[in-house]
Amino acid sequence: MSISINDAKHLIESAWLLVAVPFLVGFLIILGLHKSKPLSMMISIGAVGYGFIHALLIMLSLAQHSDLGPWQVNYDWFTATNLRLCMGYLVDNLAAMMLVVVTAISLVVQIYTHGYMKDDPGYSKFYAYLSLFTASMLGLVVSTNLFETYFFWELVGVCSYFLIGFWWQKESAAQACLKAFIVNRIGDFGFLLGIIMFLSITRTLWCESPILAYVSNSGRDLGSIIIQAYNAHMLTAPMLSVIALLIFLGPMAKSAQAPLHVWLPDAMEGPTPISALIHAATMVAAGIYLVARAYPLWLTPDGSLHSLGLTVIAWVGGFTAFMAATIALSQFDIKRVLAWSTVSQLGYMFVGLGCGAFSGGLFHLFNHAFFKAMLFLCSGAVIHGLHGEQDIRKMGGLFKSMPITAICFLIGTLSISGCPGLSGFFSKDEIISASIEHNLPLGILMIVTAAMTSFYMFRLFFLTFVGEFRGHGHPHESPLSMTGPLMALAIPSIFSGYLGVNLPALIQGRADTSFFPSFIHFGSTPIFEEPNLSVMAYSTIAAILGFVLAFMIYKAKSLSFNTAIVESKNTLVQIAYKFSLNKWYFDELYLTILQKFILPVYKKLWETVDVLIVDSMVNLSGLIALGLGEIMRYFQNGRAQFYAFIIFFGVVALTTYAYYFVIMP
Repeated sequence: MSISINDAKHLIESAWLLVAVPFLVGFLIILGLHKSKPLSMMISIGAVGYGFIHALLIMLSLAQHSDLGPWQVNYDWFTATNLRLCMGYLVDNLAAMMLVVVTAISLVVQIYTHGYMKDDPGYSKFYAYLSLFTASMLGLVVSTNLFETYFFWELVGVCSYFLIGFWWQKESAAQACLKAFIVNRIGDFGFLLGIIMFLSITRTLWCESPILAYVSNSGRDLGSIIIQAYNAHMLTAPMLSVIALLIFLGPMAKSAQAPLHVWLPDAMEGPTPISALIHAATMVAAGIYLVARAYPLWLTPDGSLHSLGLTVIAWVGGFTAFMAATIALSQFDIKRVLAWSTVSQLGYMFVGLGCGAFSGGLFHLFNHAFFKAMLFLCSGAVIHGLHGEQDIRKMGGLFKSMPITAICFLIGTLSISGCPGLSGFFSKDEIISASIEHNLPLGILMIVTAAMTSFYMFRLFFLTFVGEFRGHGHPHESPLSMTGPLMALAIPSIFSGYLGVNLPALIQGRADTSFFPSFIHFGSTPIFEEPNLSVMAYSTIAAILGFVLAFMIYKAKSLSFNTAIVESKNTLVQIAYKFSLNKWYFDELYLTILQKFILPVYKKLWETVDVLIVDSMVNLSGLIALGLGEIMRYFQNGRAQFYAFIIFFGVVALTTYAYYFVIMP
């Protein structure tokens, strides 16, 4: 499809509508349109459908006319001497890719929602929240600076709070949304502190340009300002590392990286469409996007990849990927297995960015969005067909009664496991290759995690869709409004990986131009990595081993092997199993720290500072005011002769003072 230069400019200039339209729709539904369920659904889906078409055309426009990007418009939010905070919109290749991901996933999720939530009394309100969340996420994507990003970052957090706790009548849902909100506030505090520190150091360098801008034609963006501050001895490498790590707390919390990961699995208490929208493709990807967008912050001041910031990002991602995979091995809630899988895959993306595989990490974000959203929606179809059942021990044999759901789930399982030819294979292997080149132990950890990913995903597939049905009732396939989005997502889950590889060149064992790395890259020119066939072989063997082990245990022996592990008398087996089942005891650790240390310290501070000091000062000021009032009331008795006496006494006193201290000397 060819787009003229004038049409391309018009599409990019009107990108602000991508944010404005869903915001408007969300408020319209809340203000009155919620009274009509069909109208609420149609305008919400229509808004995000328009957004998807617009975003796709923007991406095609930038691909055909590379000289158009980056395009940005800024409007003053607050101005003062050497301080210009702006709000606006930025459209470049990175933003265009994320716009397509967010709008595509939002579109299929909103269509799916009609079938999943049609009997829910909060149907219209749910669509309002979906629209507001989508608008907030799109606003974050097109933000032109860190200040604006933080603004929409918080809006995304608030909308996720509403969506996770949508079924607030359930105690578990109410606690889950509160937990997500608190944990994300910890990360957001670090994010804000890092922004303030960076701004305080570099404020004088921005002049009249927009503060904290990502790109600039005047040479005042994050990357150039860091270099200027470093050359002027205003910023040192350790100072930049501290700022980068503080800001990284935001992505750690939002993208559920250890140790701020504990909120994501509990967030599965929300309706399944939210699990797919927030926790598979959009909200959790915000942290990855921020790291990529503000990438110069995590480099050395002179722009080198060998920085403390990137090293921390890589190892946090690697540890999180491994930890979450070990936890997913033992879970029996179908949505929680996928939630821990999401945590693990997000870790892969951070490893890619931390190891310098900028395009590889973002390519995995792009591919993961489609197959993970499909897997979550498949789980929702299973739960819908089993009338609310989520325990995979009470499933089995669903392939016969839910063939469309089962086939789509199998495609997603193969893709996330790194099956050659499917989307996950290409992006995951690029990350593993970069990690091996960057740090061999980290690369080995990623290969081991790939094997575990294959194992727990096929374990989930076999226990859910293969064998005999172990539950109650009569399973049934979901309506077309739910299976249609699954089939639509299955297409990119298979083929999106080919956007990042030139197949003829790959067969010949050489690197050559392909769409994704030439479209999304850091720096002025794309970097094409040589295909590492040995790494592909190792990761494929690891995935095959995971599949074979899962097949032997859960296809051939059903649940007997798991029962043997649970009832094992071996101490090491029991410790390992309970460690996995109890999620490495992070929740217990945090509760212990909170109850044994933080709350007692808080109580002591309250008793000392608030009760002893603040209250005493307030009480003392009150007593002083009371005493003065008691004294002064004797001077307000309404008797004229008393007032005359006071005046006479005052005149005498002033005369005496003047005589002895003014006249006599």
